[in-house]
Amino acid sequence: MSIPVFIYLTPPDGLIPLLTPERLADFREWFRREYTEHLDEEEAQEAESDEEMKTILGFVDHLLQQGSESLRKPPARHADAMLDLLDELSDYFTSEETGIPEGMELATKLKPTENEVRASDVVIAEGCPKRTFALWRHLVWGRAPDRVVAEGIGLRRNYPSLGYWTAEEVRQVRDDLREHLSGAPDYKPVRGWARLMTSLRLKLSRTGRGGAPAPALDAISRAVDRAAREGAGLLFAR
Repeated sequence: MSIPVFIYLTPPDGLIPLLTPERLADFREWFRREYTEHLDEEEAQEAESDEEMKTILGFVDHLLQQGSESLRKPPARHADAMLDLLDELSDYFTSEETGIPEGMELATKLKPTENEVRASDVVIAEGCPKRTFALWRHLVWGRAPDRVVAEGIGLRRNYPSLGYWTAEEVRQVRDDLREHLSGAPDYKPVRGWARLMTSLRLKLSRTGRGGAPAPALDAISRAVDRAAREGAGLLFAR
């Protein structure tokens, strides 16, 4: 079964303003608890000395001191912790045990699967302008602040962690989807040639992707419509 993708509303500037000191502190406690709560006392003490745990907690402490803007250009000593932190944040945002983090809201109750999201980029590639296809890479492959699309975040992982769009990018995606794709239930490209090429590409790639694009396009279309109305950005976590 493919991993579900949760779509959250964010502040207009996307991920960084979402990581308030209060939320980072809550994440810190959650992460430490996830690492140690299933261990006995001796094992928990050993876990506290684990280098991966210490590295991530050290980076979180840095963000708490310097602010989440430091995610854009972390100091060299924390550079390697950036992507690991994004992975852990993704688990935090989608934890079944703790539920939706306080103060956050899903943009839609629909949760397309990872395979459906990956299949949707075939439709976007053929049906929409390059500007929206470039943004779709953030959805499919993940996104680290101030990094080139997919650079060091999606291509080295079986699944990406977090992706996000700012409010301005949300409006851009909404406008392009409305202009270049038909609506529910199929969300096909409007142009005939694009429909043909999409069909061919899906036939070639469906086995590898394992999903149909329409469920992801439906969920994302609903999410961008709501976010655009509210002037919000969107976060994609799995």
